[in-house]
Amino acid sequence: MTDVQPDPLPVSGSPRQQEQPRVRKRRRRTVACTQCRSRKLRCDREYPVCGRCQKSKTPSKCTYEDGFLWQQPNTVVSPAFSDRGSTGVVQLPPVDRSHPTPDSAISSLPTRPQHAAKGVRPVEEKRDHFLETVLGAPKAAVDQEPYVNREVLQRPAHHHQHHSYHPRREDSAHSSSDEEEPVSPSQQLDMAPRFLMRGRQTKTRYNGSGMFANLIAQFPDIRTFAEDIRLTSPHLSALRPDLFRVKKGLWKKVLADTPFPDPNTASLIAMLPSRRVVDELVMLYFTYIESTHRILHVPSFLRELDEFWAQTDEPDRVSCLFVVQLLLILACAWNLADAESLQMKNEAHLTCYTAVEWVLHAEKWIENTHIKRPDITALRVYVLLIIAHNIHGMKRSKAWLSIGSIVKQAMLSGYHRDPSKYTKISMFNKEMRRRIWATIVELDLQISMERGMPPSVNESDYDTAPPLNINDSDIQETSEELPPERPLTELTDCSFQSVLLKSLPVRLKVCALMHSPRIICRYEEILRIDWELNRHLSKIPSWSLSGVEDFQTQHRMILIKALLEAKIGYSLLSIHTPFAIEAPREIVFAPSARARLEVATMILSTQKRLHETSRLLSLCILGDWTVQAYCSICQLLHEGEGGAGSSAMSLTRTLTGMPESLVSLAETVLTCLESRWLLVVKGAKEYFFMSTLLALAKVTLWPGQANLYKQEVVNRVIFFAQTLFTRHANCAHLGEWGMGNFKTNQVPSVTASTAMGTPMAPDLSLWHPPGGFGVPASASVPRLIALQYALLVN
Repeated sequence: MTDVQPDPLPVSGSPRQQEQPRVRKRRRRTVACTQCRSRKLRCDREYPVCGRCQKSKTPSKCTYEDGFLWQQPNTVVSPAFSDRGSTGVVQLPPVDRSHPTPDSAISSLPTRPQHAAKGVRPVEEKRDHFLETVLGAPKAAVDQEPYVNREVLQRPAHHHQHHSYHPRREDSAHSSSDEEEPVSPSQQLDMAPRFLMRGRQTKTRYNGSGMFANLIAQFPDIRTFAEDIRLTSPHLSALRPDLFRVKKGLWKKVLADTPFPDPNTASLIAMLPSRRVVDELVMLYFTYIESTHRILHVPSFLRELDEFWAQTDEPDRVSCLFVVQLLLILACAWNLADAESLQMKNEAHLTCYTAVEWVLHAEKWIENTHIKRPDITALRVYVLLIIAHNIHGMKRSKAWLSIGSIVKQAMLSGYHRDPSKYTKISMFNKEMRRRIWATIVELDLQISMERGMPPSVNESDYDTAPPLNINDSDIQETSEELPPERPLTELTDCSFQSVLLKSLPVRLKVCALMHSPRIICRYEEILRIDWELNRHLSKIPSWSLSGVEDFQTQHRMILIKALLEAKIGYSLLSIHTPFAIEAPREIVFAPSARARLEVATMILSTQKRLHETSRLLSLCILGDWTVQAYCSICQLLHEGEGGAGSSAMSLTRTLTGMPESLVSLAETVLTCLESRWLLVVKGAKEYFFMSTLLALAKVTLWPGQANLYKQEVVNRVIFFAQTLFTRHANCAHLGEWGMGNFKTNQVPSVTASTAMGTPMAPDLSLWHPPGGFGVPASASVPRLIALQYALLVN
């Protein structure tokens, strides 16, 4: 619109001579973000980030003046399902607080919400690839998608009328504390669990409250903190192409993009290593995996394995399903074996992706077979495929779909009904059916918790009795009667499953409640569930190691007890985390804050103890519960002064040395997670963010050393890159020598930025170098340590 300028008044002050005098109009102030206004550029006024700032390197600097939000009705986030009318759940108005957290629903609309009704990412923008969100702009550090719920705790509506205008945050912050009444344990709560939906329009992906991205979202300032690290350390971006070489060469160039014929019995047998290698991997599987996942009957499998070796020269007589089962067993135990030991026992060369090839060929055979009525061996193969994918970090986004399909296949075969009513099933097969059903339900629960989704079955969906607490030698295929059950205090081959099933009903209830669209319950019910879980936790038998000389039995006993505590503690973390985050604002939730601190410390302390005992035990105990506990400790330390109302936070501040102890514990656990992510070759992004979380917590505790802790993140990532690249230095999938920034296929020494302090040398004694295929561990370790010292000294 063109502004109309009035004619100047005559000097004599006589009235205007025009018949229709022009109306004076005040020039309207241009509405634009501060960045576009300062540069005098056109702004499309998209909220929260305009299009011009979105394309820049610093989209976080896009801000608007106060009052702009209320002038734009399209930027106000409406309640869920507002365009569909009533949904049976009353949308209650949120009440603002002066210090809201990302997961807090007591706050009203943020001053700058992360998402608006429109997506801020251009349609033509390419999707981020490997490490682009880590070593590039850290825009994916927190939830940046347009579909994110913000309301967590809904209060009952007050009797006063609500005005049509939107109050300022400052006004509502002061008025809310006077009008609100404290929540009581018997009061009905209405909570919406935090979730994310990625994508646009009809192509979206739902991420529930158990996902790693939602844990990161508890740190609202991690985006700025990570960006500062990236800008002050350009060497991180230089590492990205070479890390992409490792990932692309290993997972795409060699495997995914290399076509292989449909596998048959002969080709699958040809993939097997020597018998000595098979025996070692099978023994590792029985000790560390089968003891916590009851899938096989060990005596029957060993007998079938002996028969298989006698028939390898005649593939037509060999069951192809058994060969697939054997390949998956070997793949599950692959990361637990020593690389040099396996290579010495095998004539052919073993590559770093040998186990992944076994998994891919077995998976393709399963897809081509189309088994209509799977027997128990087929169900075992399906379960082993899920476990192998999880161990090698493959197809994690499809795990919930895959295990749900297995649950339905088992139900179609009647495994969810107790077989005692069927006379045509032998006693042996009845017990095996109970075992595999319990394993499937437990695996479905674990994956549902990790994905933040409800479980596929509830307690009322099946009546299969729990399996007996017996040894495999107590029952045979010819048994006509079931053997007597042994007490739980006696360690058997089924001790882990028998003890864990005692708490299965309450853990299923926790998963269904915490991952439902809305959590409608009383806090008294949460405390009741907490009591039940702690009761099961206290009833875990304390099997004695005295008199046990076999180290395999010792490791199995230690692993079973630690994993029982971790799985029950995982449910405790899930039930308490939403309330613990609200504890600084609602004193009634203080028990959840204390419980979360206690459980997280227990899980991390167990991880540290097993890490100091054995590398194998440390790898086997790692799980999503470890990440949850790690992030809980970091979030607790990062709360700062805003968490003064939480008894757990005050405990960490009043006990001398407790923050230092928690930081030391988190650093040790980060070392354990590093060893896991190095094996799956897909953990660089997680490792960067986990390192950043710890540094962010340390900066909150000791702000004077912020530059030092930022440099520690840089050193950790570079050290991770050195270790990862050294594992694959001589592998063919990296291409020719001297390619990329590594030049000599080694990470060059990088001097610390002058803007940061001198970094502290990490404790290299905590690092257990994994044996890499293609490069001997004895040759790689001295060279790697020399490079690391050069990095720290220069």
